[in-house]
Amino acid sequence: MKSGNSSDVVYKEVVIIGNGPSGIALSYMLSGNLPFLVSDSHPDEMLSMRLSSVVDRCLVKQDLGHLAAGIEGRSTNPVSLLLDALLHPCADIGVEMEPLVEFKKVGAEIDHVVLGKGPPGGSWHKMDPYILTLSLGTWMSLPGTPMNLSRYFINTATATNIAPLKGTRKERETIERLTENLERINDQSKPCRLSDAFNYLLSRGHRKHKPSRCCKRPREGLCQGQSPDRKRELRRDRSVSLSCDSISHCDSSSDSVSLELKNARVPFRITPVCDPEQKSNWVVETRNVESGETTIYHCKYLVLASGASDLPNRLEFSKVKPDPDWLFHDLRSLEYHLDHYIRSKGVEEIEPVLVVGAGLSAADAVIATRGRNIPVLHVFRNKTANLNKQLPENMYPEYHKVHQMMKDGGSTYPYYTAYPEYTLSNIDESSRSVILTSKSGETLKMRVSFAAVLIGSRPDLTFLPQEYNLAVKKDQPIDCKTNTLNINKLTHCVEGFDDLFAVGPLAGDNFVRFIPGGALAVVSELYRQNNDYCCRFT
Repeated sequence: MKSGNSSDVVYKEVVIIGNGPSGIALSYMLSGNLPFLVSDSHPDEMLSMRLSSVVDRCLVKQDLGHLAAGIEGRSTNPVSLLLDALLHPCADIGVEMEPLVEFKKVGAEIDHVVLGKGPPGGSWHKMDPYILTLSLGTWMSLPGTPMNLSRYFINTATATNIAPLKGTRKERETIERLTENLERINDQSKPCRLSDAFNYLLSRGHRKHKPSRCCKRPREGLCQGQSPDRKRELRRDRSVSLSCDSISHCDSSSDSVSLELKNARVPFRITPVCDPEQKSNWVVETRNVESGETTIYHCKYLVLASGASDLPNRLEFSKVKPDPDWLFHDLRSLEYHLDHYIRSKGVEEIEPVLVVGAGLSAADAVIATRGRNIPVLHVFRNKTANLNKQLPENMYPEYHKVHQMMKDGGSTYPYYTAYPEYTLSNIDESSRSVILTSKSGETLKMRVSFAAVLIGSRPDLTFLPQEYNLAVKKDQPIDCKTNTLNINKLTHCVEGFDDLFAVGPLAGDNFVRFIPGGALAVVSELYRQNNDYCCRFT
């Protein structure tokens, strides 16, 4: 931000990071649209028996753990399985039934904001518009359209930093040590944003200093129809005078002290602000992706819904140098450039396309390239792939066709050559060539027109403090398929927090059909923690 501008703070009850299907479903329920059970006629007799006592009641206020007992499916979260069973009864065995749940706008409108880098839908906007889904159309729908949720969405905001407002003892000790360093170099220059931030942190986290003076706010606050966009302007605390050298603004990496602050991972970049009613638990710093401006949110609850596909996985050689313009990590870019290349050169003159990976995205790339009569060099680490556990062959014959090609090696299939147990070890940008290395160490060098490395993706959680190890397996990076965030399966609270939640792929729900269940789990927990929400229940 410009150093001359004071920053406003936006108070919200709930901040949701991510505007994909997870954020949309949660916003829908937070805005008062709640699921009611309208029938207990489920083919599962045990489930039907449990449902019989809650017909015509709102699911938010029921014992969801009891209702979900014994339900199995392609999610490990019981509430996700429960709501899916009610919205799509016995869908996995091909039974078509009316939903047993109806959404009614009778709940409290909980003040919230949904933050996203682009338009609502998240990763859906990166997909090829002509690609078919792996799920049936009804499974891909979210409840209650049209939703009319635009006033809750900020579609050009990316989260850059989050921090708890109620610091731990370790954080307070860090602040005290860094404050002493700053005081030693204080040359009485005018206060900057770094100084203001430490004044705020000290006033909250260090008891020997005076409490900060806070701007007053009516106690009815957000409960009395406050506009979602209402802002409160901060007032700076001057109980401790801190300053640093700055001509126009303070750069967090401009000197050794600032570097130490950066490594400490305390919210030193957060503009000072205080909540008069002490209801906020989290501070979220965001940056507008178009203007670069910063906005600060204070919230009681924070929900991580940022999905799984922000950052593509890369091979080792690709991590240390920029990719050439003919190497891609998504199918849509490959198809776009391949079509343009065909128009300019003609099919006959185009070199083969290299596809790396053994998953469904790589299979899509093989299908798309061969469909254009372009040869495919398919590289994968194992001898073959096994799609049978993921997809029934009778429903997805095109993927099993690729599986057959991988097993065959390409000897009987035109425009396809398989390289099992090979890896893409390097590229020669000048000759537009790739270097493949076999399991035994043999190397091959081949010219290609394009290369697509489709080996999965991971969520972008760079806004999390480094010391926050929230995964199930603490010694491994977060991965939405094998190492999700460690959550309470019934409430979706991140373990160790009462006010931090995760939904969607971060919580292990990688299919859209299970996402509304995660939203229900979160909303149910918020109602349990806040009696005033129930008082506003109509």
